[in-house]
Amino acid sequence: MRLITNEALYKRNSRVALVANLAGMFMLVISLYLLFSSTVGFGLYLLFLTGGMIFTQVGTYFNRWNKRPDHKLHQALKSLDDNYSLYNYTSPVSHLLVGPTGLWILLPRHTTGSITYDAKRRRWKASGVPLLKRLGQEGIGNPISEATVEAEILDRWLSKHLKDQSVPVSAALIFLEPGADVQVGTAALPTVPIKKLKQLVIKPPQGGGIGVQRAKQLSYLFENAKQKAR
Repeated sequence: MRLITNEALYKRNSRVALVANLAGMFMLVISLYLLFSSTVGFGLYLLFLTGGMIFTQVGTYFNRWNKRPDHKLHQALKSLDDNYSLYNYTSPVSHLLVGPTGLWILLPRHTTGSITYDAKRRRWKASGVPLLKRLGQEGIGNPISEATVEAEILDRWLSKHLKDQSVPVSAALIFLEPGADVQVGTAALPTVPIKKLKQLVIKPPQGGGIGVQRAKQLSYLFENAKQKAR
């Protein structure tokens, strides 16, 4: 399988996470010192405390770039032949797999525990995880909304470049952690643990896939557009 990743973006955002975390820790330590100091006003303490909390939250958000979901996706799919291409932040959407079976928008999650799906609320839920670990792990969020937005972005891009030609696009929610026990039944999106991702994406959708030549054409299109954008 071919792997095309925006390494520069990963490195930049990892640096942002490091700087934000260090700044947040520094400001929180200073705020603690100011709290017990009688020579400064309470307002200065609040300023450093607020700044420390903001930088810490920014660092927490950008820490997800250090987890490198692209590595785990590649590990799961690397045995596919070169008719498949995995694009990480180098296509119109975050993680896109192009192959003879069509286009797959991949939504990776670093979430562990027992993963279930509530059909009435159309929500995924992780349970059986200790509270402290739950606070530190990535939430599932709203995959339906995320998939819808990315599918619309991809559809607009394809419509612009392919005109009247249609391409089947699917989306899947992927749980990357070995401790994720995925028991969702029939969910609104295909939902699998990372070990079953390959089995999912090599199965052609209803109506058939796009074939090898079409997949190569699309891969060339994505990479050519990327080169022009530089």
